[in-house]
Amino acid sequence: MPLDFTNPHEFSCFGTLHPDCLVDWRFGGARVEQELPGLFSGSGAYATVPLDAETDMHHLPGDPGAPNTVARRLAARYGFDGLDVRGPVHFTGPSGESDRALGIAPDAFDVMYGRVQDICAALGVRTWCKLHPGDTVSVRYTDLERGDVYWSMNRPHRVQCFRDLPADSKTLEFIPDARYLICDGEEKFIAYGRYECRADRAPAGYWQRTGNQLLGT
Repeated sequence: MPLDFTNPHEFSCFGTLHPDCLVDWRFGGARVEQELPGLFSGSGAYATVPLDAETDMHHLPGDPGAPNTVARRLAARYGFDGLDVRGPVHFTGPSGESDRALGIAPDAFDVMYGRVQDICAALGVRTWCKLHPGDTVSVRYTDLERGDVYWSMNRPHRVQCFRDLPADSKTLEFIPDARYLICDGEEKFIAYGRYECRADRAPAGYWQRTGNQLLGT
């Protein structure tokens, strides 16, 4: 049964944050559970840090890997100062005393994700993902340059330039930063903000801006 993403109770998130700021956010059904011991390889028992009532962070004490600076800062934001976190950490919903956990609910994920981004901004780093070709990414129209391919209605259009809308355009009353995106054949699109596309159709500007990497097909 397909997920109803218009219903916030129908999906949740699991996440992994590596020391090099590689992240993996996995979205799925709200009732999907994660077996926590299976998240870690090697010897030793994992530890759970309850960031708040809706979000747990799991790590492996004594992990010989690199310090996870972002995870340490995140733990400190929730009151766990001085926590020695190395290697990858995993985020879930509350696990209680069990070795299983549901995903993070949408509202709680938004809070945690915002704090991760704030920490990265303070450190002067950015998180990045490895994306599959068919993954959906959010691209800024300002990432597009002459010669790029812009996909609309599953058709490719070669970008030529941007043009201002007429000063008396009604569109500008509601979207002041809207412009025309002009493509081959003088095809014209209203452009503002962001648009969604497949990862393998994103322009070079997207990869430069985000630091994300496209996996080979």
